[in-house]
Amino acid sequence: MTEPASGRIFLVSNDHPFFNKLSIAVAGEGFALAMIETTREAAVTLGTEEIAAILVDACRVPVADRESLQRVHRERGGFGLFMLETLETLSPKDEGPLRRLTWPLPGGLIDAVRAAGKPVVFLVDPVLFSAKAFQLLLPSSGIQPVLMESHLGVADFLAEQLALSASKPPPTPRKRSIWEKLKGDEEPAPVSNDSVQRVVVAMFPGTAAQSEAFDLQIRKVAPAARCYLVTGGDAYRTSVKAVQEGNPAFVMRDQAHLIPGILKAAAGKAAAAAAPVEKETVILLDADKEAGETLAQALLNAGYQVIIAKDAADMEARVAKKGSVHLAVIGTAIAYAKATGKDLAMNLRRADSDVRIIFMVDKYPVESVVERLSEVVELGVDDTLIKPVKPVHLLGAVEKALEKRRKDAEIRRLNSELTESNRQLGQINSFQTRFFHMVAHDVKNPLTAILGYCEVIGAKFKGNPDAMKYSSHIHSAAKALNALISDLVDLAAIESGKLRVDAVPLDLATVVGEVKSRIDVVAAQRKISFTVQLPQTSLPVQGDPQRLGQVIQNLCTNAIQYTKEGGSVTIRVDMVKDWLTVSVIDTGIGIAKEDVPRVWERFFQTAEAQKMRKGGFGLGLKIAREIVQRHGGEMGIESELGKGSRFFFHLPVRQ
Repeated sequence: MTEPASGRIFLVSNDHPFFNKLSIAVAGEGFALAMIETTREAAVTLGTEEIAAILVDACRVPVADRESLQRVHRERGGFGLFMLETLETLSPKDEGPLRRLTWPLPGGLIDAVRAAGKPVVFLVDPVLFSAKAFQLLLPSSGIQPVLMESHLGVADFLAEQLALSASKPPPTPRKRSIWEKLKGDEEPAPVSNDSVQRVVVAMFPGTAAQSEAFDLQIRKVAPAARCYLVTGGDAYRTSVKAVQEGNPAFVMRDQAHLIPGILKAAAGKAAAAAAPVEKETVILLDADKEAGETLAQALLNAGYQVIIAKDAADMEARVAKKGSVHLAVIGTAIAYAKATGKDLAMNLRRADSDVRIIFMVDKYPVESVVERLSEVVELGVDDTLIKPVKPVHLLGAVEKALEKRRKDAEIRRLNSELTESNRQLGQINSFQTRFFHMVAHDVKNPLTAILGYCEVIGAKFKGNPDAMKYSSHIHSAAKALNALISDLVDLAAIESGKLRVDAVPLDLATVVGEVKSRIDVVAAQRKISFTVQLPQTSLPVQGDPQRLGQVIQNLCTNAIQYTKEGGSVTIRVDMVKDWLTVSVIDTGIGIAKEDVPRVWERFFQTAEAQKMRKGGFGLGLKIAREIVQRHGGEMGIESELGKGSRFFFHLPVRQ
C-alpha cells in the first residue's frame, strides 16, 4: 500500500447527509472526500488518478458490486478499501462474501443470527476460541453452536446438515382447538421437525486471504451460508493491519471518521488523536478452568487481548517473546503444571522484566494465603487476589498493574531521550572545545603578526596621513578581533580546566589604578563620568594582577558600552573584616529581572544589549566569574531595567 499522507478519498454512496458529515472529519486530517454513486465509477477513477482510499457504503451498494470492487482491489492494490458496515449489512440475511468482525461483536448481531435461520460459520482466532468467548455468548442468547477445533471439517459438516435437512419431512401442521376456532385465532405455525444445527464456531488460525478462500469453498457447498472471521484485536488496529497487508478493512459506518487516522497509521505516520488507546495482552493460567474462562471472558469484553495458557511452560514460552505479553494472571495452585506460582513468576520475570504479574490464591488454608502475600513483596508481584475472584476485582487489578507498566515505560522512554540528548550535547561541547582550541592556536598567531606589522607601518609612514589613517584602522580592528579571540581562548581554557591563575601578593588599589588609566580615554570619548572610590588603607590580596585587571576592565567596559552619554560609571572598593568587595556601578540600560540569572551563561546577551549592537560573544561575564572563583571569591549583580546596574565581586583579604 502506498503511503497516503494525504490525498483524495472516494465514498461510494448516494447518502448526501452522510457524505457532508464525513467530509468535515476527513478534511480535518488533510484528505479530500468526493462522492460517487457506483462502484463502476470507482473502478474507472482508479485508472485516471491516484487516490488514498475508497469507502464503500455497504447499506447503499449491492452485494455483487461490493464483491466486484474487492476483486479490483486484489488485482490492482495501491489504495485502501474500506467496507462501511451496519448491523443490517452484517446480518446473515444479507447474502454476500466473508465479513470481518472484532470482539466484542456489534450489538444485535447475535439476535440477527438467531432470527435468520440460515447456516452461519464463525471462524474464530485461536485466542478467542481458547477463551471460550463464543462458547459462553451463544448459548446465553439461545443458540447451541457446533464447536470445531479445526475449520477443515466445516464444509463437510454443512453438506451433511443440508442433506439431513432435505431428507426431513415438512413441518407438521398443528390443528386449532375448538376454543381457538371460536376466538378466531390465526393458524398456528407448523411444528418443525428440523433438528439441523446451523451455527458453527470453528477455530481458524489462518490469514485473511486464506479465510476468503475458505469462504468461497463454504458458499459452493452451502450458497446460503454466511461466514464471519472474528479476531480479538480492536477494530482500529485490525483495520490498520488490513490496509498495510493490502486487504479490505471492515469498519462500522458510525466509525467512518476514524479512517483518515487508520490511513496515516498504516503509512507509519502519526495516528489521529481520535485513535483509541490500544489495550494490552493478558495471559491467564489457573487450575480452575471454568473460573479462568469466566475471567477471560470479562477481560475480552473489556477490550484486552487475552491468551489462556495451556500450562506453565506455555505461559513462559509466550512471555519470552518480549513485548508480546504485558501482564500474567497466575492461579498459584498449579501443581498439575509441575511448577508453583512462585517458580513461574520468577521465570516470567527472568524472561521479561517488564511483564506485570497478578496472583490468584485460594482462601484456605490461611497459612498459604499469608505465604502468597509475602511473595508479593519478595517477587515484586503487582497484586494478589483471593479466590473466588470476581471479574470486576480482576479488571481493577489488571488496569492498576498495567497503568504502572505504562508509567514505567514512559519513564524509560524519557530517560532514553535524556541519554540521547546528553550524548548530542556532549558531541556539541566536544566540537566547541575543538573549535576554541583551533581559534586559540590557528587564528591568534596570525593576528599577532597583523598587529605587529601595523605598528611597523605606522612607524615607517609617520609623515603620510593617509597611510597612518589606514594603518590605525587596521590596528583598531585587529585589536578588537584579538579581544574576541582572547575570550575564546580563555573559554577554551576554562572548559578544559586549564585556565592559568598565577597568584602573588599584591595591592588591589594598584590594579584598579591601572584599569582606570586604560578606561579614562574611552569614558571621555563617550562623555561619561568615570570615577574610582577607594578606602584610605592598602588592599592586600593574593591574586593574579593580570587576571584581576581583566575582570575589572571587563566590568568597566561593559558599563561604559551600555551607559548613555552623560551617565556615570564608578569603581568602588569596600573592605569589611576579611573581605574586599569591588563594585562597578553604572547608570546604564539595566537588566530585566528575568534575565539576571542568565547573565553568567556563555554567549548570552540581553535583548536590550542586542538592540544596541555592541560587539562581543557574550563571554566576558562568564570568564570574569570563573576568574573570581579561582581566587576564592564570588560574583554578583544588582540591576533594574532602565536605571542601571551594580556588578560586584568579593575577594578574601591576604593575611
